[in-house]
Amino acid sequence: MTNEREDCLVVSGAGSGIGRAIARGAAKQGIAVAVWDIDADAAHAVADEIRRSGGRSSAIGVDVSDGQAVADALERTLGWHVPNLLVNNAGPPSAQPRPFADGVNAVVSAVEVVTSAWLHRVRDRAEAVVNVASIAGTTIGGGTDWYSTGKAGVLGFTRYLAASAPDGLRANAVAPGLVETPRMTDYLSSEVGQRMVARTPRRSPVQPDEVAAAVLFLLSPAAAAITGTALTVDAGMSLTA
Repeated sequence: MTNEREDCLVVSGAGSGIGRAIARGAAKQGIAVAVWDIDADAAHAVADEIRRSGGRSSAIGVDVSDGQAVADALERTLGWHVPNLLVNNAGPPSAQPRPFADGVNAVVSAVEVVTSAWLHRVRDRAEAVVNVASIAGTTIGGGTDWYSTGKAGVLGFTRYLAASAPDGLRANAVAPGLVETPRMTDYLSSEVGQRMVARTPRRSPVQPDEVAAAVLFLLSPAAAAITGTALTVDAGMSLTA
């Protein structure tokens, strides 16, 4: 996708892993990228990396579970560029012990809070949003009950948003499988993780750049007729679930 417009993308959870790959990939396409992450140092490191490569980027440390913090981050972003594109990637680690209701809320609210704030401020300019879900939302996975339920909620919210969105806004999701990110290093090196990867048709985990490619396609004009869809990016893992 060659960016011939003045696109600006907000990516939450962009300090590492999938979010970082999305931010870097978008910047390579000429999109201005607002890097949001709860770890401000990580966000600034990614933004610096993008700028050193000739891209345009800003960085903001923000906890997306905090509505006021999100509103403040959005105002700061608007002072730089108007974000017509959004990727909701931030969320808690799948294996982290949490009470069920707290975990589900952490997953789904991170998406709803950011999306609602974004639409409130840029409704007339909003073009596309992609929510990063998981195949755990359609199969049993993630290691915790709250994670699978929360990701199913993200998929449901995506469909609802697509059906009720303002004219011109497209809402889609991606559902990754096992992705080789820093968060997944210990699991992928474990006996259980290696066994899971060996069961996939490709015999290797998904790479962050591969998820980013799917996200960037869904954000692009090439996906103009696609909304309310979840694109599975799992190297065939769900075929063996």
